Amino acid sequence: MSQPTRRTRTALLGAAVLLLCADALPQPPGEKGPLVVDGLRLINGTQLYCQSIGTGVPLVIIHGGPGLDHSYLLPQMEQLADSYELIFFDQRGCGKSTIRLDSTDMTLDALVEDIDRVRDAYNLNTMNLMGHSWGGLLAMFYAAKHGDRLNSLILVNSSPPTSALRDSSFKSMAQRMSTEDSLAQAAIMQTAEFRQREPQTMEKFFRLLFKGSFYNPIRANELTLSFGPDYAARSKLVGYLAKDPQLRTYDLTGTLETITCPVLIIGSDDDPVPPASNELIHSHIKDSKYVVMKNCGHFPFIEAPGQFFPAVRTFLERIR
Repeated sequence: MSQPTRRTRTALLGAAVLLLCADALPQPPGEKGPLVVDGLRLINGTQLYCQSIGTGVPLVIIHGGPGLDHSYLLPQMEQLADSYELIFFDQRGCGKSTIRLDSTDMTLDALVEDIDRVRDAYNLNTMNLMGHSWGGLLAMFYAAKHGDRLNSLILVNSSPPTSALRDSSFKSMAQRMSTEDSLAQAAIMQTAEFRQREPQTMEKFFRLLFKGSFYNPIRANELTLSFGPDYAARSKLVGYLAKDPQLRTYDLTGTLETITCPVLIIGSDDDPVPPASNELIHSHIKDSKYVVMKNCGHFPFIEAPGQFFPAVRTFLERIR
């Protein structure tokens, strides 16, 4: 089998990142109150799966992707549950959230509004918000629109604030993939199971993809990856986000200057996202702190828990 070209690997990576993606009764329209039971809730015209872990100061956490769900943040993030109520939700069309949507429902504006409706559903006048990777980009868009509703913002290895830097990050991820893993991915793509988006096959495929995002590739085995039997339909649905002009080309640097709440920016010294991205965010947010995880890739809560969790706790303690 011939080795995939760099252009092929980059195109594959961009497409893959874009597609990465006990029910309770839905909450009646207009009804408010804390979501004390894990499950589906009617939020912003769709049913989102919500999960709350721990007790204490609420911290809303936005997962990456697009197309993943909040489960990849667990169990590692549970280390914060002794002091904080961790509020997770699967973005629309992802994980256990409903798939009863069409292309017009999959927009940046809808995803940003979902965040605000989750805040409202949990009766939070202002909230502490954390976003990882793609979730960090959504958090920045949210802060630009609803900054007055934030108590604090934590950006963890965030997707870049400009589409140009995002595209260069995709290229960096492709270049970090070993020849062996590239060939293994190519072999998987030739199978009927891959064409049918069989869950176990997709887990193998994406675990290979993410190995290049770790300082120690073996640690990729610790990443929780879960794909349901309806993943083919979900990936198609999430793929509609690629058609949103707000995501095709964007530059948030100007709007970042309007963020006034305390901001913690977490990066890593071996993240495919270039340091210039975090430095750019830091330079445009007046009240921000930037810390770099050492010997760490894109998932610091897995590779550098001894650095990551103390940094988050110290930041949140100081803003209480």
